[in-house]
Amino acid sequence: MKKCIGFVILMIAFVCFMGCTQQAVPEAVTTPPTTIPTTTIPTIVPTAELTLAPTTVSTTVVTTVLPAVTRTTSPSTKVVTTIHMRNNTFVPQELTVLPGTGITWINDDSAVHTVKTIGNATGMFNSGDIISGSQWSYTFGEREGRYEFTCSYHPEMKGAVIIKKS
Repeated sequence: MKKCIGFVILMIAFVCFMGCTQQAVPEAVTTPPTTIPTTTIPTIVPTAELTLAPTTVSTTVVTTVLPAVTRTTSPSTKVVTTIHMRNNTFVPQELTVLPGTGITWINDDSAVHTVKTIGNATGMFNSGDIISGSQWSYTFGEREGRYEFTCSYHPEMKGAVIIKKS
């Protein structure tokens, strides 16, 4: 008798276990068809023929040349000037600015460049590697003078910044 009762309990547990582990079957979702309203476009039929006299149109083309050097002024009146590195040259190669001006060198080449002072200003600054698409900045002090620079990798690539009061 105990074995029968134990067997019945075991069967009930088995049936419950099997009922809990069945996967749910998702129901199919149906959406009603959408209707797009149609519109009728009226046809315009010309009633008279129109003839236009020939006219002469003159066109003026205005060409604006942007300088290679751009200046921006911040609220503290600090002037920042840009020198680009293109085709293994500095553009512009020579630049005259006011004391306290910041210069930003932008590498537009695919090669790595540097900006380091040479001549009388040797050791004043050295940018280190400036990779393609990057930039480096230096702000000059109040001392007037000519500050020559070059690229360590391309010695023929030279430029100068001239600090001069108005």
